[in-house]
Amino acid sequence: MKPRYGMTYINIVTTVLCAVVIFAGILWSLLLMRDTDVRHYDNQVRVQLSDQIRLLEEGRYESCAFSYIVFGLDGTVEYADAAFQQKVGSVVNVQEMIRMDEYSVKAYGGLYKEVSVLEDGDEVKGFAVFLIPEELMLKAPVYEQILMNLIPLGVSILLLLFIMIGKMLYYHIKVLNPIREISKSANHIINGNYDYEVVRVNGTDVRNDELGDLIYSFELMRDELKEKQLREEQLKKSQQELISCISHDLKTPISTIKAYGEGLRDGIAATEEVRKEYEEVIINKTNLLSQMISELLEYSNAQLNQLEIVPREVYFLSYFEETAKELQRYARQRGVVLTYRTDLPDMIVTIDNRRVTEVLYNLVENSIKYIGDQQGRIELTAVRQDQGVLIRVIDNGIGISADDIPYVFDRFYRAEKSRTSSIPGSGLGLSICKYIIEALGGTIYCKSGVQGKGCEIGFTIH
Repeated sequence: MKPRYGMTYINIVTTVLCAVVIFAGILWSLLLMRDTDVRHYDNQVRVQLSDQIRLLEEGRYESCAFSYIVFGLDGTVEYADAAFQQKVGSVVNVQEMIRMDEYSVKAYGGLYKEVSVLEDGDEVKGFAVFLIPEELMLKAPVYEQILMNLIPLGVSILLLLFIMIGKMLYYHIKVLNPIREISKSANHIINGNYDYEVVRVNGTDVRNDELGDLIYSFELMRDELKEKQLREEQLKKSQQELISCISHDLKTPISTIKAYGEGLRDGIAATEEVRKEYEEVIINKTNLLSQMISELLEYSNAQLNQLEIVPREVYFLSYFEETAKELQRYARQRGVVLTYRTDLPDMIVTIDNRRVTEVLYNLVENSIKYIGDQQGRIELTAVRQDQGVLIRVIDNGIGISADDIPYVFDRFYRAEKSRTSSIPGSGLGLSICKYIIEALGGTIYCKSGVQGKGCEIGFTIH
């Protein structure tokens, strides 16, 4: 599994790195300053004066590049340039002459003292004080060395600056830009557009940090809102289709009931035989209306996921034979021959037998509607399929075209050639069958018979 580097981890690493860089720079500068020779430039001056000091120790007072004064241990002046106020033979304060302070610098016009000891063998016999210009003495060279020693600290500060700039760029690219994308997507959602996605991919890798989790959760929310929007749109469309189909499918039986009722009221049915015929038509159309209303109610419950389906274990063979016999009598009353067969041994299936019976009645009723003028025959079979049972309802009716097969389980759909008042129905029966079978974990299919005659609808149960 790829390690997770979150924002907290990055903050800790950059903070530690910055602290290490600053500490290393300071430590490096301190180590260099510890080894600094503050007398370096002073020693360079001494090298220049070495020949002159040797002459002074020999008692030869010759002029040189710098003004100087020579005095003994008792302070008696032996030689003095014009830069000094003392005269040869006068006595000076030895401690004051060899002391270097701000006052002495001012007293000699900003020149610094360089004090040398004059020796005669191993015996000190006096001092020589030279006046050295400031640029050749200690002050400026030390400052230069200090600046050189501070270079590591300056480099560490620059490196720290680059780290901070890099961190800012990282947050701009990795944090601010995705947040802007989330904000843009949120504005699209406010405006009713749920298709603007926030990409959770960085290059070829999926973001694996806190912001990636935020984007993932945001996308889940957007997908859920989009799905709800689609469901609402589908529901509105279904309501419109429902109103249209109810108007179309209920109009004919209601008109028929009204016409035959008015015929009875107005005495058009003059004989008892005609009255019974009128009454039979009214009863049949009323039953049809009741069936259509029941289908609409079940469809509405299915749409709201409120259609009650309670699976339980059932011995299949006894259930199938009992239900098939009921369907056989039902078909016989409508002039259709229904046969059934199965070679399965008795086995246990998990179904809602009331709902599966409803599916079988719907399929048989659908076959009866589309039998046509010939003698109707329906065959009901049950065979083993994988770990379940395949039940098929096969008829010899008018069949169904290949263009219509993909849509037969859609709500309110009926093949164009069957959209006549002579074949009533709400167009919801097969849609409800599909919902029940899939809710039980099975599948359902439809295919046309040989040479376009007849139809086969089958479904599986487990």
